[in-house]
Amino acid sequence: MSTSVIEPGTRLAGRYRLEERISDSGGSSLWKAIDEILARAVAVRTFDPEFPRIGEVVTSARAASRLTDPRLTQVFDADDSGESAYVVSEWVAGETLEGMLSKAPLEPGRAATLLYEAAEAIAAAHAAGISHLCLTPRDLVWTTGGTVKLLGVATDAVLADRHSDDPAGDDVRGLGRMLYAALTAHWPGDESDSALPAAPSADGVPYAPRQVQAGISQAVDAIVCRCLGIGGEPLTSPAELAKALRGVPRTPLPLFATVMGTGGLSM
Repeated sequence: MSTSVIEPGTRLAGRYRLEERISDSGGSSLWKAIDEILARAVAVRTFDPEFPRIGEVVTSARAASRLTDPRLTQVFDADDSGESAYVVSEWVAGETLEGMLSKAPLEPGRAATLLYEAAEAIAAAHAAGISHLCLTPRDLVWTTGGTVKLLGVATDAVLADRHSDDPAGDDVRGLGRMLYAALTAHWPGDESDSALPAAPSADGVPYAPRQVQAGISQAVDAIVCRCLGIGGEPLTSPAELAKALRGVPRTPLPLFATVMGTGGLSM
């Protein structure tokens, strides 16, 4: 259990030196830290003593550590046997989808590319019996090395105490909302999940992307609507979404993120 005071300079397991607190949320803190043995930056999640699901987070992190898709953030270590429980994972530097959309939507071909990569990564997690359940534009990062990274698989749901009877459906809807945002720079989900402007809607149903932003093909628009259940035969899993996106024109993304160093694992 977590019982000791956590502050900058604290060392966990004799090797992880906490340097900068990135965020506090719901009884846990995200830190940028240094693994002093391997001399590399890592992300470390620590927990308040009263956090009720420490064991569940550590168990889910250990499950996530077995995932091999390089687009999923790698978990290096997780332990709750000492005074301070922690989860250690790779430090992701780059630009979140939310940051990329702060000025304008993406070109549709680039949006399709980004979400194709994300859908394939989440499909790989589902194939291993692991889901996300909390996908937002803050969880998708275009890294400074020119790769896609998804944050928080397996662990964000436990941190948020979120459960699902249909994890494939929940994650395909989350991916669909992210694709909607990428195409329109508007967010069709809960306002607390993104700082982007809310998607215009009627009677609680968001307008189709083509009604919000010019230049979106009917094929891509239809894929978004199928993800969100607002038109056409619904897509029911991330794998189905990836298959659908293979059939539309996709544009290569830039080699490097334009905003450097803002990463960190959302765990």
